[in-house]
Amino acid sequence: MKTILPEALQLNETEKQLLEEEEKKFGAKLPEMPKDRQYGMCFACGEKNPIGLHLHFFRLPDGVLAFFTPKPEHQSYNGRMHGGLITVLLDEIMGNYLFKKEGVPAYTARIDLRFRAPVQIGTTIRCEGHEVKRKGRLVVMEGVITNPDGTVAAEATSTLMLEKE
Repeated sequence: MKTILPEALQLNETEKQLLEEEEKKFGAKLPEMPKDRQYGMCFACGEKNPIGLHLHFFRLPDGVLAFFTPKPEHQSYNGRMHGGLITVLLDEIMGNYLFKKEGVPAYTARIDLRFRAPVQIGTTIRCEGHEVKRKGRLVVMEGVITNPDGTVAAEATSTLMLEKE
């Protein structure tokens, strides 16, 4: 039996439409990465966190994809998403991908971030992450956030360390 999430935890209609477009582009359904019940209070993806971002992650052939629609409570200057929360999205798209892929937490050791364009409140952005290289427990990831018009809003390169098993 499939669990139906409360509306606040589901993708909104725009996010669903964008996911369908991505699936058409790839020619296949993009599987959602399962939520980890152990980390239900995670600010970015936890379902139990009442003020969290409630992200859903979808596996790409070579990475991960998420969508996010910032609300007024996510702004800094009027109508613009707070840069710290943009950073959270990038950090999470890279770290959560590794956690799901490897089965152990991945801690950000370094993140180099570049903001390129503002994110408007109420617009749905595309968040994508890819593994670039690894050496032992260190993994380099790249993440990018794209505005609806295709402009890059922010991009990051991050070095993460996988927790010892």
